[in-house]
Amino acid sequence: MSYLRLKSVLKTVLNSKFLLSLREAFIALIPYFVCSALAIFILNSALAFNIITVKHPLYENVFNAASLILVLFPVIVAISIGFFICKNYGLSGIVGAMLALLCFSVHGQYIVIDQGAFSLNPSGATPYALIIPSISSLLLIFLVKIQPNLTSYFHQVSRFLSEKLLIILPFFIAFFSFYAFMPLLNLIGNEIAVLLTPNPDELSIAQLTFQRMVAIHALWFVGIHGDNTYNMLFDVQYLTQPILANLPAKTFYDTFVLMGGTGCFAGLIIAAFFLKRGSHEQNIVKLSLPFTVFNFCEIILFALPIFLNPVMLLPFLLAPMVNFIISYIVISADWVTVSDVQISWMLPTLFSGYQVSNGFSGVILQCCLILLNALIYYPFLKKQSEQFQFINAVSKLSDSLNIAEQLRQSSEKDFLSHRQDIEKSNKALQHALLEISNGKLLLFYQPQICQKTNEIRGFEALLRLQKPDSTITGPHFLDTLIKHDRTDIIDTWVIEQVQRDLNYFAKRSYRPIISINVNPKVLCDNILITHMCENFKLFPNQLKIEVVESAYLKDKLTVISNIKKLKNNNIKTVIDDFGTGYSSLSMLADLPIDIIKLDKSMLDKAQTQTGEDFYTYVVALLHKMNKQLVAEGVETEKQLKFVRALQIETVQGWYYQKALPKDKVLKYVKDFNAKGSPS
Repeated sequence: MSYLRLKSVLKTVLNSKFLLSLREAFIALIPYFVCSALAIFILNSALAFNIITVKHPLYENVFNAASLILVLFPVIVAISIGFFICKNYGLSGIVGAMLALLCFSVHGQYIVIDQGAFSLNPSGATPYALIIPSISSLLLIFLVKIQPNLTSYFHQVSRFLSEKLLIILPFFIAFFSFYAFMPLLNLIGNEIAVLLTPNPDELSIAQLTFQRMVAIHALWFVGIHGDNTYNMLFDVQYLTQPILANLPAKTFYDTFVLMGGTGCFAGLIIAAFFLKRGSHEQNIVKLSLPFTVFNFCEIILFALPIFLNPVMLLPFLLAPMVNFIISYIVISADWVTVSDVQISWMLPTLFSGYQVSNGFSGVILQCCLILLNALIYYPFLKKQSEQFQFINAVSKLSDSLNIAEQLRQSSEKDFLSHRQDIEKSNKALQHALLEISNGKLLLFYQPQICQKTNEIRGFEALLRLQKPDSTITGPHFLDTLIKHDRTDIIDTWVIEQVQRDLNYFAKRSYRPIISINVNPKVLCDNILITHMCENFKLFPNQLKIEVVESAYLKDKLTVISNIKKLKNNNIKTVIDDFGTGYSSLSMLADLPIDIIKLDKSMLDKAQTQTGEDFYTYVVALLHKMNKQLVAEGVETEKQLKFVRALQIETVQGWYYQKALPKDKVLKYVKDFNAKGSPS
């Protein structure tokens, strides 16, 4: 495989939904990490300053809380992973989280039964916190994808409920399938554990500590709390024994290896400040600085990120190895004198060096190591910054063209303008929703007149809003709802209201044909289409669905299938506002639609010779395609004569009648039939 091909494959993998979901899952856990860190920090600080003792009730409460946070860590990880993987693949995040929690707790044996009582088993389950939720979520996604289309069985319930009902079988299969392959996962896990298990009889304290360091960093890199997991799985009593002279291995490790926490992040912070101002990496280390000072590493690990980031894997492993080897050599040569003092792992770097060496020799060693770590991290941080911060490229180009300042000002102006647009848009949506909730939605009906028989062919249902003061306005809020993709509630209401109105007319021995306008995405909603077919069985050939031509730009096969389904259930589909889009003619040949409504704007432009010619040519073409036409927006006798001359079958507009409330429709029909239409 060539380098370019390998690079392309690697880039695809790294930007996959799965890995992006894992990163999101761990970023979401940052508040949890910070909570844990603060609890431990407060506890140790209180002890250090003799504010409390280990026998104080407050110490016990905080210690228990901090311990519980650590014990629950794998559970929180499992929930977060299940949620984000399923959410990003288009399934319910809550369902994914429940499945991940259930599979991890049962199959990962986080919860075990001991003599009839349930107990937690974090030491044995923690390594599965990443694996089991990932498998369960991906398996659920696969099973949902391959299961037969059962939407027609749930058409009488809400879409929210039907989605959950449709996921029951995949959920069931995903959970119980773990009984089949968990033995294999356990076998692999046991083999890995054997490889990682330290052997105190064959290895020195230095070798055991070095092995633990590498294993911990490897665990952290894949999202497992390295320190806690390793300490729970293996005996680490050797850390209390001297590694050099009288210096305990744990003190050596915390003081001269992990400066700034796992990964030696003190050096990374120094390196980040040499990147361009405002880079992502620099901003993250600034945010993490208060925690990194006390050797908490989680924010940098998951927000930078180091976690599952191949660019940062090498320095993440190399920096502590270099620190370990150099420190061991320097202290062995007595260039730095050390004592057997016990220190907290949270003691800030430099302070710890001074205390362990009883002077500045330890501080000097730490400073040298931090600078060396910065040199190790810098090229990798720079590489990552160049990959993810494309703004740098724009800045370089603008500088070379001597327009840097103008571009920066323009970018800032555009950013502020964009933020203002978002705020205005959100306010407009809130205002629209509030206006609808405070008012009352109504349907008014505008007649459509057949030009051959001079009879009422049907009515178009037009949405109106009655305000609290009883004034009635048009649906000016629709544009806002369409912009925010929130028209589904309106569409459902219109469909149900037309059903009620058809029943109202039927009780009065009148069976009109009613056309309704719905959002284009309705034709892609299999559940709603099935719902309409079932609910309008009592009103055959009395409903038409008007949808603008943009409905057919996506998922054409589903749209065609649903149009045919509606037709088979005596519901016709109409292309509305024809002539305002850009794909109408190319789509008409593929769609099983016979009725086209010509947009009012085309007729208005027909006042000019060019507009009249265009309207005429379009009508002639549609007639050759055997389409039935409805001329919308006919307001004058001149327009009526024009469309009649083109042999357009149906006319709708103010020339005949404005939209009427439901209770006035029957009177209009009676008067129209008695007097006939205007001549």
